Amino acid sequence: MLKKRTLIMVICLFFTCLVFAVNFEIGFQGFYDFEEFNDRIGVKIYHLAPNFDFVADIGFYSDDKYSFYESDYYFDHYFLIENGYITFRSFNNSIKFSSGIKDLQDEVNSPYSLFFSSERISQPYLEFGYEDEHMFYDTRWIQLVSSSNNYFDEPKSMNYKTYGLKFGDFRFGYQDAVVYNREFDFFYLFNPLPVYFSQEIRASENIMPWAEKSKNDNSLMGFFIDYDKPTYYFYSQILVDDLNTNRFFYPEKDQNPDKIAFSSGITFKTSAGNFGLHGALATQYTFEPGGGPSYTVYPLNKYYDKIINYKENYIGYKYGENAASILVDYLYTYNNRFDIYSSFETVFSGSKSPTKDIAPVEGTNFLDDDTLEKSFIYTISANLYFKFFELNLSANLGKIFNELIYDDTNDCFVPSQTDKDLLNVDVGFKVKF
Repeated sequence: MLKKRTLIMVICLFFTCLVFAVNFEIGFQGFYDFEEFNDRIGVKIYHLAPNFDFVADIGFYSDDKYSFYESDYYFDHYFLIENGYITFRSFNNSIKFSSGIKDLQDEVNSPYSLFFSSERISQPYLEFGYEDEHMFYDTRWIQLVSSSNNYFDEPKSMNYKTYGLKFGDFRFGYQDAVVYNREFDFFYLFNPLPVYFSQEIRASENIMPWAEKSKNDNSLMGFFIDYDKPTYYFYSQILVDDLNTNRFFYPEKDQNPDKIAFSSGITFKTSAGNFGLHGALATQYTFEPGGGPSYTVYPLNKYYDKIINYKENYIGYKYGENAASILVDYLYTYNNRFDIYSSFETVFSGSKSPTKDIAPVEGTNFLDDDTLEKSFIYTISANLYFKFFELNLSANLGKIFNELIYDDTNDCFVPSQTDKDLLNVDVGFKVKF
């Protein structure tokens, strides 16, 4: 059976490459943390053209992170479809249609992007976009949990929109997103108005013939600006889940917490390399349910008996709520033959409940826990590029004080009394055809 399946896979890859005249890439990565060794084998088929992209990227892993019922057929590996999508663009590249499974990147080029995590979690999506020399618009539907999921009772999806203006090297944009417990929402995807209006006009409390019952969607909004000059790149981004407007209109009433996130950074492009400084923060309760679905991929912190890493669950800022981080980095590239990257990151993180609906609280909270997790991480990596071959080497060194652990009783992640040393080395290579 194994030989038969392997033969079928090879035949499919061969004919796919032949029909589409695409590129083929196979890679290997070894991960060693001085306790155990794991590997990733990557297979990628792609064709990138001015008006059409085809990408199929699969990774085979040996780290036992997931239990795969057919792992025996893949030499004790499980596999993930990391990217598998097609993109069509009009002849002048102004109109775009894209669909499949993809790492959904944010508008800003940042390690701390707020609407889509820089961890780049792949999800099924459908996207329409338009861009010209003065403006751009993008609308996406993203499936988070299907209606037939084996571990969660309700489906979960989201929609995202971007409205932007361009003035030379300067861009200004409005972003909004909505998360809901349904498979698909036609109105959110194709209505060009911001989510707020689409959500409010159909609210079940309205006495209108088109009001819809049982809708408790969770919407977020924000803005970004960026400059992309030959000598520097600057960006700034804000996300608002909820603002306490009572402080202005009803100061005598309850003062709800501000649920906001902010990110900003700059990269200087010089002949000696690119020097970057990036920072971000998010107040407590940002991204949490607040009566509706949470701004997370999954509706719970656990499935089966396994805990989901919160950095793989938050859709937005990768460190989630109640956190602040700063990163200094450097990148030097030589003639597309060699590059070296180095960074130092500091992260402060308090308790967080990504999927728990917290009871109403007074006032804004931010890193005011008695104990905080403190992370200090140094990273260095180098890549060598040849015509058909690429060699990669990277290492992480650091320490986490009061590491966040999952509290099963209270369904949240809290700082502990445990410290953790970080020391791992990754070695890999890619062969391209």
